[in-house]
Amino acid sequence: MKFTDTDQLITFLRQSAHEFYYLCRKAFAVLMGLPLPHLLLICVAIALALTILPLALSLFIAFLIFKVLVVLLAVSLKKNRQQSKQLQQEP
Repeated sequence: MKFTDTDQLITFLRQSAHEFYYLCRKAFAVLMGLPLPHLLLICVAIALALTILPLALSLFIAFLIFKVLVVLLAVSLKKNRQQSKQLQQEP
């Protein structure tokens, strides 16, 4: 029996869905066994992770862009100063 690419993709997606469903069932079983204070702590930790991580990532990207702009500005200013010194020395 010869498999085509679509058959292999469908098989892969079915296996992935099955594994995901299995992991969700296991996670649900574990969460149902936890006492409420522990469950509350896990929910707060997940909420903090979903809030803090995007904020930290966006701040990192913003400061990285700022740093690149400052370096480009410094290189441009240095180049302009060298050109102006060369123009002053020519006559």
